[in-house]
Amino acid sequence: MPREFIRVDWDENAKRIVCYLPLTKPTGRCRVKRNGQPVPVRQVHLQPNDALEWQIAYRDDTGKPVELGKMLQLAFQHGLLGMDDMRHLRSFVETQTRFCEEVFCVQSELTQEEFLGFKVWWRKHPILRREVDDVATIEIEVRHRQKAVGFQAMVFLLVPLRHCEPPNLIGRKANRNEHALWSPPTEVLKMLVQAFAIASKRHKDDIVELLRQISLP
Repeated sequence: MPREFIRVDWDENAKRIVCYLPLTKPTGRCRVKRNGQPVPVRQVHLQPNDALEWQIAYRDDTGKPVELGKMLQLAFQHGLLGMDDMRHLRSFVETQTRFCEEVFCVQSELTQEEFLGFKVWWRKHPILRREVDDVATIEIEVRHRQKAVGFQAMVFLLVPLRHCEPPNLIGRKANRNEHALWSPPTEVLKMLVQAFAIASKRHKDDIVELLRQISLP
């Protein structure tokens, strides 16, 4: 089954990038959270500080730009990012030599607690967090690889609902299959590129190739 990607378009009237973020897919890569916990958005009223947590991608299996890749492509095509911006981003990415996957690890910690004869352990996942003004937060989380040995770093974008459309989103329950619309500032795009560049060597190499692909004449 092919992966589903978040729709990203160019709004010609407003001269902006628009991301269509699903509100009602709690098991998907984009879901609403409140204080770090998933929110049943069809049952409770949405609040201004609720955030859409988006495990963001940049290319599909064929190498076509999606999500962040599509945003960068549109930003460059429509002049939101210039050639100098692309050069600076590529320069930053290419010079990275230390990566979260190699520097950080998942730790297990034994406690003094027991539950029905079982000793209680806590598993700690490192999370690197960076806020971009008041607009969004970027997280890099290191976890165990599911089907291999070692660790993997995943990049998440957290977007507060107060920065999304429609304006009446806050204070009500989400409608069935409803989407929130969000326009990413260019600073968020730049910080996401930097996050992937330091997340892992594989992401770094992919992003270098993506930036080269987008900015070729």
